[in-house]
Amino acid sequence: MTNDTIKLFKDIAENSVASFKNVGEVNLRTFEALAAKQVEIVQNAANAGVKQSEIFADTKDVQGLLSAQSDLANSYTESLTKNVTEISDILKSAQDELTVLAEGAFEEAKANAEKVAAEVKASVEK
Repeated sequence: MTNDTIKLFKDIAENSVASFKNVGEVNLRTFEALAAKQVEIVQNAANAGVKQSEIFADTKDVQGLLSAQSDLANSYTESLTKNVTEISDILKSAQDELTVLAEGAFEEAKANAEKVAAEVKASVEK
């Protein structure tokens, strides 16, 4: 093997490690964002439970109870819908980043395959 071939394989290995690192970084950012959303959703559910208890404790008539529960349900639904939309945005962003990384890795692999083929061909012709 020539020095050029060794350098080519070294470059391929380094680029592979860099690609794995980039994917890992995207995954970590995505995980952190999703974990933060999960905490927010659980906190909102706990707060809704507390408010539900307050409604039962403070409301004296059935009509008032039903009205307060309806308002609470609407508020919680709006909050949950907002969180689900934000989660979708987080996942879409991660998908977009991973698509760019995959496309770049594919182009790089294609170029490297062509280089390796040229190196093999040059070695055979010698």
